[in-house]
Amino acid sequence: TYAKEMVRGMQEPDAKGYPKMLAYVKHFTAYSLEYNRYRDNDIISPHDLWETYLPQYRIAFQEGGAAGAMCSYNAINGQPSCSNGALLNGVIR
Repeated sequence: TYAKEMVRGMQEPDAKGYPKMLAYVKHFTAYSLEYNRYRDNDIISPHDLWETYLPQYRIAFQEGGAAGAMCSYNAINGQPSCSNGALLNGVIR
């Protein structure tokens, strides 16, 4: 997939075997529009979250080996993404 290949390409090793750079995936998760990005509250069902928004992150980490992630600006179901313990300390780990 695109997520896996993009991460692998970015982290391609140099002549000594070290990655040229580390790939961090953005914007975890359910982020789409730049308009109103600091005040957006997206109402997303658990099914939609797991089936639509999270698969590309799973692939980027588990198959691509991404080094990290940046949380998104929006809130999901009233909880700001950057303070969502369930997503940041559970799902993403």
